[in-house]
Amino acid sequence: MRLLALGLFSLFALLGDLSAAVRTKVDLVNLTPDIRPGEKALIAMRFRCDPHFHIYWQNPGDAGQAPTVEWQELSGTKVGAFIWPGPKLIDQSGVMNFVYEDETLLLMEVAVPSDAKGTLTFKGKAEWLECDDTGCWPHDKQVELTVKVGAGNVPYKYDAKLYPALRPRLSTTASSDGKLLTVVLPAGDKLTKTWFPVRGFVSPTATAKQKLVGDTIVIELADATETLDSGDLIFTTRSADGGFVDIKAVLGAAPSKPAPTPSAPTKAAGDWQPWTPEVQAKALTEGKIVYVDFTARWCATCQVNKRVYTQDDVAKALTQAGVVMLKADWTKKDAIIANELGKYGRTGIPLNVFLKTGQPPAILSEALTGTEVLSALSAVSAGKPYQAETTTHSFVIWMLLAFGGGILLNLMPCVFPMIGLKVLGFAKEAGAARSKVILNGLLYSAGVIASFLALALLIIGLKSGGSSVGWGFQMQSPGFVLGTCVLMIVLGLSLAGVFEIGVGLGGVSAGEGDGRVATFLSGVLATVVATPCTAPGLGAALGFALDKERSTGETLLFFTVIGLGMALPYLLLSMFPRLAAMLPRPGEWMESLKQGMSFPLFAYALYLLWVLNALVEDAAWVRDASLGLALIATACWVLGRWGALHRSDRERLTAKLVSLGMFGGTLAYLFATLP
Repeated sequence: MRLLALGLFSLFALLGDLSAAVRTKVDLVNLTPDIRPGEKALIAMRFRCDPHFHIYWQNPGDAGQAPTVEWQELSGTKVGAFIWPGPKLIDQSGVMNFVYEDETLLLMEVAVPSDAKGTLTFKGKAEWLECDDTGCWPHDKQVELTVKVGAGNVPYKYDAKLYPALRPRLSTTASSDGKLLTVVLPAGDKLTKTWFPVRGFVSPTATAKQKLVGDTIVIELADATETLDSGDLIFTTRSADGGFVDIKAVLGAAPSKPAPTPSAPTKAAGDWQPWTPEVQAKALTEGKIVYVDFTARWCATCQVNKRVYTQDDVAKALTQAGVVMLKADWTKKDAIIANELGKYGRTGIPLNVFLKTGQPPAILSEALTGTEVLSALSAVSAGKPYQAETTTHSFVIWMLLAFGGGILLNLMPCVFPMIGLKVLGFAKEAGAARSKVILNGLLYSAGVIASFLALALLIIGLKSGGSSVGWGFQMQSPGFVLGTCVLMIVLGLSLAGVFEIGVGLGGVSAGEGDGRVATFLSGVLATVVATPCTAPGLGAALGFALDKERSTGETLLFFTVIGLGMALPYLLLSMFPRLAAMLPRPGEWMESLKQGMSFPLFAYALYLLWVLNALVEDAAWVRDASLGLALIATACWVLGRWGALHRSDRERLTAKLVSLGMFGGTLAYLFATLP
């Protein structure tokens, strides 16, 4: 598959329409205000790519071509090679490339002659390859720049910290066993982002899969196009200040401190380290007990479970037993972790398991307690089997577990913000015709069940196409998380009274048609916010439902039952008026509850922003996203302030246009720049 992708990529580059419109603007710019004879100056080749297009770094990766320039006139100066800023890693159908997007300056140092006077002219032909998701096109352009010798030149602004060659190079040591390259992190520097190899001694795929293990970066050497001894081992990586820095690794030198590798866990018992199959296998071979926490930032249940590890008795027991604590972080897509989950009959997280050679895995419940962790550890230490959930249930029992898990989803933290909304809906319906109340309950249930069926079909389709996906997989998509975050803020502002959406979330609105649609959509929304959570027993049931031995019909039946379980409490309230009558009569308390329920939605939005930060690993974009969310909130305020019914038609129209422009423009920018 990878060879096919590479072949197609090359074919696009060779056979692409050479007359295609140029999507990258290229010119020369001056960076030095005062150009003096006999001194150095800086100029730059400026590339400005259209959205979704990119050019390549000095090491382009699996495919591509770095920009070049052929000089034709230099006015007696000497111009050095390109000074490259740090790149970005992108994955195009398995083809890993190191690229630049948007605006990029390739700096060049100019040696000005001692007798220079008047003006200096630089003329040359720039060549580059620009690509998007559909193909690649080579282009060239004649570029020219004239500068004055002396003061008075207007310099183009650039960020020097993005250019590692302009900063002191760091040094470190490295070792290799022929399969792995282990590089010690330079002392005192937090350089834990992706390390880009300046040449091909590490493959782009290995670059994408490199692991932080203790105080080292560990990289596979498979598929490298150059040997380690064919030149200096230079990496470029992000520095703590947001810039880039070069690191030279000296191979074979004795490291100043032990350099752990994935096959040799060295951390003290009770400390967490990243999970890899090699670390797990090595620890088990050494006769140690291994505890693996399959987790992700977007998994709300996982975050709640972490409180167990802070309990003194649990921490003490794990340390005394010498347990090797491994964290399998599934925040981003990882086929290896997905495959490992499948070994335990799971398609989603959380999953917490004790392992020991010669014993069956001790699988814990989704909702952890300190007592359960201690019980499982005691059983494993004594050589006794332990499993919170059996995998030998009958089909009917699995169905009951799915149904019960759906009911319990209503008690999970993800769904909590929706509970108040439904309570408001039922309170508003007090005194309404019973047929209408029942219809709303059925519509809400239909929204929940339809969403679960759509999710099941999507998972089935992706898995049949070879993708490793499972419950909550959509939370690995930055776009989905961003969209959900925006939705939570908008709904929260509506509940807080900043503006009115126009359709009641509880399923009651001014118009019958709108009210029915809103009720159905509230069921859809409840399902969307529920997916980052897993209720007790539901994880195992989902694993059974999505097992490759299940037919499509059986899987859809399971998801229908889960949805029915989740909708059941609200369906019962709608079908049995006496239950709904237990709620207080409509009054001022409803407005207080309505406004109060906005805060859980805001809290959930902040949580999603935290998840986004882990997914994109781009502090600058997260900063822009935070400002963008503030603009979206401002747009909602404008709509509520000047778009109210008591305003004039002109004011309302203006408010709608302004708020729509702010909302749409901000949203378009955030999605267009999403890393």
